[in-house]
Amino acid sequence: MMFVFLAHFADAYLYPLGGAAEHLRERLYLLTMMASPGFMLISGLMLGLLYARRRGRFAPLRRQLQRRALFLLTVGHLVIVPTYRLWAEHPWWAVRVMPVTDTIGLALLLGPFVISRLSARARAVLGLLLFAGSWALSLGWWPEAMPLRLLKEVLFGQRELSVLLTCFPVVPWFGVYLGGTVLGEWLGTSPRTEEVAGRFQRVGLLAGTLGVLLVGLHMVMKRVGGGLLGQDLFGALYSLTSHSQKYPPGPAYVALYGGASLSTLGLLMRAEQTGVLTRYLRWAAVVGRHSLMAFMLQYYVYYVGIHALRLPYFRLWPLLFVATVAVLWAVLWTWDAREAGARQPEPLPTTGGRA
Repeated sequence: MMFVFLAHFADAYLYPLGGAAEHLRERLYLLTMMASPGFMLISGLMLGLLYARRRGRFAPLRRQLQRRALFLLTVGHLVIVPTYRLWAEHPWWAVRVMPVTDTIGLALLLGPFVISRLSARARAVLGLLLFAGSWALSLGWWPEAMPLRLLKEVLFGQRELSVLLTCFPVVPWFGVYLGGTVLGEWLGTSPRTEEVAGRFQRVGLLAGTLGVLLVGLHMVMKRVGGGLLGQDLFGALYSLTSHSQKYPPGPAYVALYGGASLSTLGLLMRAEQTGVLTRYLRWAAVVGRHSLMAFMLQYYVYYVGIHALRLPYFRLWPLLFVATVAVLWAVLWTWDAREAGARQPEPLPTTGGRA
């Protein structure tokens, strides 16, 4: 969530300034790209964890997740979309936004059916097939009709001729989400958290290494050029090996940043077990417990509030960012305290000193 805050702060504050500020925004963007793979993996992980621990009574939970998915696709969408006015250049901007919450909502609708019917290994294979098949269609299918172009972008994504202002294509991200369910099932069925933390770190390191190798290939291609491969093949390989290929998510991007997310999760799990950073984890948990509210609220803080202020550039901009995070955290802490108070049982009435 901190990466989300920083990315949208940079969009709202640095992007309108242009020049050196825009260059800084691009560098920050490379750091914050962990956010989307992290969100998808953690969302899938939570489904796998809940399924592993409630396998025999999963039906009520499935209905609860479906209600949450419908909330994301309706109320959540309508709350978030107006803030994208920052990027709009024409009157139809509102129907051209598909935020990540829409994709997570669809994953929440489909995920419970898949996880109750397929084993962890089958879900891992299906996730890889969906990701690879989505890229095959994204690279090889170029419809001309506008409805088909829109369908392609929503389902598989496309690198060029974008119809939407922003889009997190469903099929490749659902493949990543299914991979997260496998991780969650590991966590839910293992008696030792330390063992799972180590496994997360190993998988994260393996994925990150693959990402680094692909990015290395990308740098070689960038230096050599595409004369030997042909323009189409060079363009495809260039996108597949780019660490910044987010729309749709490329293999190098997912491996590099998804691996970093998994390694971070493993480190945080170890920190929780050993008691290190306990106070800071407790503070961060306030945001985690209300992640949807935090996600919707930060759009208004950054894309509406910070953008409307039109502040000039100054070198101590990190202090401004910290101030916005403090405001967001204070709102979430207040909400968390209110919910905690509502959950407290009422004291039994007493009469004459006796219960």
